[in-house]
Amino acid sequence: VLAVADGTVLRAPTDYEPLTGAQANAWAAKSQSLGYTPPEVLDGYRGRQIWIDHGDNLVSRYAHLGSIAPDIEEGAQVTRGQVMGTVGNSGTPGSVQSKTYDVHLHFELWVDGHYIGQFLRPIETREWLERIVR
Repeated sequence: VLAVADGTVLRAPTDYEPLTGAQANAWAAKSQSLGYTPPEVLDGYRGRQIWIDHGDNLVSRYAHLGSIAPDIEEGAQVTRGQVMGTVGNSGTPGSVQSKTYDVHLHFELWVDGHYIGQFLRPIETREWLERIVR
């Protein structure tokens, strides 16, 4: 997983604990009873993650990581293309049974506190991403 642009690491927790079956069941039950997935559960489902502040109210998030590079810690400066970690499946329900099932990178861009892609079709999201990160 490479940094999409230069920036400062906002979040790169080193104390991540893998999702257990009991936790996955509890989160699913809580979300079902509420009728929505609360923020703390969404955060847990993202698993091992890194957030980078790129300035101008632009933040990138990288979730479900398999690992985080040793030099990536809160406050560290990163450069575009720098290796930050590895793709994984942390936080996903599939991670309970397998380290390789559903391995992928969940990537988000946030501008002014708004997630780029929310309520957009995939092609529209891609067009926005291409405009924002060159």
